[in-house]
Amino acid sequence: MFTRIFPLAAFLMGLLMLTGCSSAPKLERIGVQVKELTSTTSGTMITLRFINPNNVPLVVPGSEHTLYLNGTLVGFIKNRKALGIPPLGTVTESIALFGDTAKSAGHFIADHPGSAAYTLESTLRLNWNDDIYNYKTSDQGHVTLNPTSVAP
Repeated sequence: MFTRIFPLAAFLMGLLMLTGCSSAPKLERIGVQVKELTSTTSGTMITLRFINPNNVPLVVPGSEHTLYLNGTLVGFIKNRKALGIPPLGTVTESIALFGDTAKSAGHFIADHPGSAAYTLESTLRLNWNDDIYNYKTSDQGHVTLNPTSVAP
């Protein structure tokens, strides 16, 4: 009887060890919100707020976002700046837009001063226990649009 139980127990222990080491972190929903879109003579900026509802700090080496305004695709945004988001905290980051995304956003802001409905689809690269995980999240809301202003 021992010869049958021992191999089964060893197999189950090995399986548990493998699944424990290779699983992504279990986190509450991390949020990314658009706070502001600003057009200046030097370019177009988006301000994002990253929200961590978890009891652990998060390290985000970079993120990618797809922005829609009033249901229309504006473009794609890459943030290569690493962010540290404190436990139960937020971080606000302003990102310069480039290329077609900057042009589309600039034209949209000029044509629709005030505010617009947005949808933001985000992929955050999370550094967790020396591994990188892609964490997908999305948000909808309204954003303030600031038309062309003189840069300081």
